[in-house]
Amino acid sequence: MRDAYIVDAAQAPWKRSATEGVTFACQVLLSGEDGGPEALRFRFDDCPSVYAHMHLTSQFQLLLHGAMDFPRGVKHLEALGLHYTDHNMPYGPFAVSEGHDMLVLHPRAGGIISMANVDARRKINLSGRLLVSLASQSEWQPVPGAEHTAFKYLMAPDSGPAAVLVKAPSHAALTMPAAEFGRYEVVLEGSVIMEGQEIGPPGFRYVRGENAAEPLVTGDDGASVAYLTFDKDALEGGITGEGLAVEAAEAMARAI
Repeated sequence: MRDAYIVDAAQAPWKRSATEGVTFACQVLLSGEDGGPEALRFRFDDCPSVYAHMHLTSQFQLLLHGAMDFPRGVKHLEALGLHYTDHNMPYGPFAVSEGHDMLVLHPRAGGIISMANVDARRKINLSGRLLVSLASQSEWQPVPGAEHTAFKYLMAPDSGPAAVLVKAPSHAALTMPAAEFGRYEVVLEGSVIMEGQEIGPPGFRYVRGENAAEPLVTGDDGASVAYLTFDKDALEGGITGEGLAVEAAEAMARAI
């Protein structure tokens, strides 16, 4: 596993597929095969019910376009929206519509498994967190000492996992602290120079380690970047080769 991964989403091929009657297009952006992060991009066709399931590791789902409706009062989620779950935390079924497009971001291979699986129900994380937020529900705040640069929280600072959106003018250096448990840095608008490579939306960098990563530098038109940082739950779960995990891996393979 490396300390940093850089992905230009524009270079990844799209595949059409279906699972449990749900049709979609998908990009595999990071496979997790080396023990590192797993990242996928999904564009679900309009669907009234994507089946209830869970992932075997913690995840951020970043809704880039469209809408998702979750049951039992979780809320209507529309872009730009964020949905976080701890490992083995079930959710759904949910509906998708309006040109749905989202990133599914894991700290390592997490797979997907339907809650119709009886054994999966015995593995549910009963203390797991499920967090949902809309970017439109928080206000921009100025970044001290950085002219024309602003940020807003996508999750409350005391949530555990951290999520913040930053927008900056051209050629600004964006610095963040070290990410002990891993962080995705997703370009939403404009472009960012990541270790010498210019990346546009929705490309990203994943970093993890005890030392702060090299700053991102915004391109000629500035940029907006979502910083999605895992906490210690990222150390839990994942595909480990156990029977349940093997089934989850096979389900993901069918889905892509």
